Amino acid sequence: FVYHNIVSNDSEVIYDYMQTTKAVFEKQIVGLKNLGYDFITYEQLQKFKKNEIELKKKSCILTFDDGLEGVFENVYPIAKKYNIPFTMFIVINNIEQPGVITWEEAKEMQDSGLVTIASHSMEHPEFTSLSVEDAVYNVNNSYSLIEEKLGKQPIKIFTYPYGLHKEEQNDALWEEGYIQNLTDNKINKSKNLDLSRCS
Repeated sequence: FVYHNIVSNDSEVIYDYMQTTKAVFEKQIVGLKNLGYDFITYEQLQKFKKNEIELKKKSCILTFDDGLEGVFENVYPIAKKYNIPFTMFIVINNIEQPGVITWEEAKEMQDSGLVTIASHSMEHPEFTSLSVEDAVYNVNNSYSLIEEKLGKQPIKIFTYPYGLHKEEQNDALWEEGYIQNLTDNKINKSKNLDLSRCS
């Protein structure tokens, strides 16, 4: 389930395809749990792909793009309340900017054991405008900074800004060890998760 920002109330909703209120979000989480869905991490998904663990049929991953402050303020307390993990894809150069989380907040969430901090690139470019070399440099640089601030990460996960990518970039980032979210260019509609080369 792909989200962007969770806001406090309806008055803060500007783009309803990118913002959800915390009341609606909590109802969605409770509803999914009542339907029997189990919230898992990418690390669990990777282990499942390697036949190391079993997962329930109704397993799902909860993600938030862009690293917005509303996730720390509104999602994180709900995640703790219901003990559900989620992944936050951050744009490195936006961290500490108004409306975006701080590294201290990222560290607090990660240290809770519920939140995975992953890459959404350095500055949110359209990857179709980048060469393969520049794309790889961008993502590697983003993870270097994540690990500098938050410590060594158990796995590396990357989501393309706008869902835009080239197949050659996909191939090159696989060689670098990245799990990649491959989405279409429709906001909040995840189309595919590429785990095809996890072994």
